[in-house]
Amino acid sequence: MTVYLRALRLVNFRNYADATALLSPGLNIIVGDNAQGKTNLLEAISFTVTGSTPRTPRENEVVRWGEDFARTEARISLDGSTDERAVAIGYAPGQKKRITVDGAPGPSLTNYAAGGAGARVVTFFPDDIRVVKGAPADRREFLDTLLSSLRPAYARAVVEYAKAVGQRNQLLRRIRDGFSSERTLATWDRKVVDFGKVVLEGREAAMEPLEEYFRDSLRVLYGSEKAAIRYSYTTTLGDYSEALREAHATDIDRGTTSIGPHRDDFEVLLGGVNLTMFGSQGQQRLATLALKFAARDYVRGMVGEDPILLFDDVMSELDESRREYLAGYFLESTQAVISTTNLEYFGSDILQRTRIIRISGGSILETATNGVRK
Repeated sequence: MTVYLRALRLVNFRNYADATALLSPGLNIIVGDNAQGKTNLLEAISFTVTGSTPRTPRENEVVRWGEDFARTEARISLDGSTDERAVAIGYAPGQKKRITVDGAPGPSLTNYAAGGAGARVVTFFPDDIRVVKGAPADRREFLDTLLSSLRPAYARAVVEYAKAVGQRNQLLRRIRDGFSSERTLATWDRKVVDFGKVVLEGREAAMEPLEEYFRDSLRVLYGSEKAAIRYSYTTTLGDYSEALREAHATDIDRGTTSIGPHRDDFEVLLGGVNLTMFGSQGQQRLATLALKFAARDYVRGMVGEDPILLFDDVMSELDESRREYLAGYFLESTQAVISTTNLEYFGSDILQRTRIIRISGGSILETATNGVRK
C-alpha cells in the first residue's frame, strides 16, 4: 500500500498562525532562509502523524506565542489514489490531546502513534547525531521510538517498565534508610521483570535486521569498511530474574536499579571502532543517517509500506557525491519531505521532479511542482 501525506494545515503551531502545505509523493523540498519555519513544518508533520513532537519533551512549546492552543490537520492518501484519511490533533497545554480520525475520536495516543493515522514517519534533525555521539539513553530512545511506532504493546511496556523501575527505586531507598524490609522487593522485582522482558524481547528481535540494514546503508554513505551495531545487555532474558535478585545488595546500597533494559546500550562500530568514543563528527553524522535509513527499511519490512521521511537540513554538511546519492534516495522514496536553505544542493534534473515549498516568516509563499508554480 502506498501511503503519503497530501495536505497539512497548521493553526497556532510554532510560528505559523494559519497555513496549509500541499505535498506530493516522492521528494518535497521546503526551502527558505534560517529561522523562517522550515523545521517547524517538518515537526508539524511528525506531530500530526504520531501525536507528539520529536523535538522537545515540553510540548507547550509547539503552541504559537500568545495563543492557548495548537491544531494540525492532515489528509493522508492510503493507496496513492482517491482513498484518503483525515486526521487532526488539537492540543492545549494542561489538557489531553484531542485526536480525530475521519471526524471521529481517535484511538489512544499509544495506538495512534503506532500507525493510527494510516502512516508512520522517520525523522532526522541535526541534533539526532546524539544517537551515535551521545549517551546510552539517546540510543535506547532511538530503539524504543522505532519499536513503539510498530507495536502499541511495546510502547505500553516501555511506559509501564519505567514506572515499575521508578517505584522499585523508591522502595530501595526506603529499605536502605531502614523504613522497609528487603522482603518487600519481591513484588516490584516481578513487575520490573514482566515489563522488562517485553522490552528486551522487542529489542532483541529487532537488532539483527537493523544491523543488516545499517551495514548496507553505511557502506553506500561511507565506503567499504565493515559497519556493525552491537547490543550490550546488563542481563539476558533467561537470567533476568536471577540477575535482579543477585543485585539486591548493590541496588539497596545505591538506591537504584542496576539491571535491566533501562541500563542497556548498543555500540555503533565502523571497522571495529566505536564511533561514539572515537568517531569524527563526519563519521558520526553519516552513521546517524545510516541508522535512520535502517529504521526506514525496518518499518518497511515489518508493515509492508514506507514511512514518510522527514529530514531537516540534511544536505548542508555533505559533499557533492553524497548529496547526489541522498537526492536520488529521497526522490525514489514513497514520500520524503526535506528542508534546505539552498536549492543549489540539488541538480536541475532532481528539481524538475520535485515539489518545492517556499517558506518565509511562518508563511507558505508558493509551491512549485515539476518547475511549474502552483
